[in-house]
Amino acid sequence: MKIGIIGSGNMGRALGLRWARAGHDVLFGARDRDKAEKVAAEGGQRARPGSLDEAAAFGEVILYTVRDVFPSSLLGNARALTGKIVVDCNNSDMPADFRFATPIPSLAEKLAADIPFARVVKAFNTMAAPVIELDPAKLASHKVSVFLCSDDAEAKAVVAGLAEELGFTPVDCGGLERARLVEQVADFIRFQIAGMGRGPFATISVHQVQ
Repeated sequence: MKIGIIGSGNMGRALGLRWARAGHDVLFGARDRDKAEKVAAEGGQRARPGSLDEAAAFGEVILYTVRDVFPSSLLGNARALTGKIVVDCNNSDMPADFRFATPIPSLAEKLAADIPFARVVKAFNTMAAPVIELDPAKLASHKVSVFLCSDDAEAKAVVAGLAEELGFTPVDCGGLERARLVEQVADFIRFQIAGMGRGPFATISVHQVQ
């Protein structure tokens, strides 16, 4: 599968490299070409660098990691995302006092409103990049959850498969409106990581015990 990474920071780097090593073709897009080249160099033959627009044009699946800037403002041609699966892994800024507010609409819903011609899936926002970089077997043993929200069942199933390849346990949370709940789960995890000092490997697993 061809995967375009829009934004090659911590999350884009972690997920993109894992997917490249799993055998997918990955194009790391960044505003800084040197940054994209450095990240892509870690991914072997399956990874390549490019611009943000090149990543949008390249991928069948797009990982969108740029927070607070939507494709219509960021890309030269947001229509390149037409019909594509766009994975939103973003969260709001973390307030210093940890007083979070429920985002209505959610960031994922705002992204979907900006690119109504794409297939937006909320996923991978409830963990820090170091968790993503762990060995798949270790992740699988902990049943680390990736919560999935989308109004497109087929797109959600594709992203669930990409999560499973990395050792995660996908959890279907329903339509995109449920991203409001999932973004609150991310706020709780970030509070545990920073506010309670549990560190970047704190995460969440939701599974049935019987």
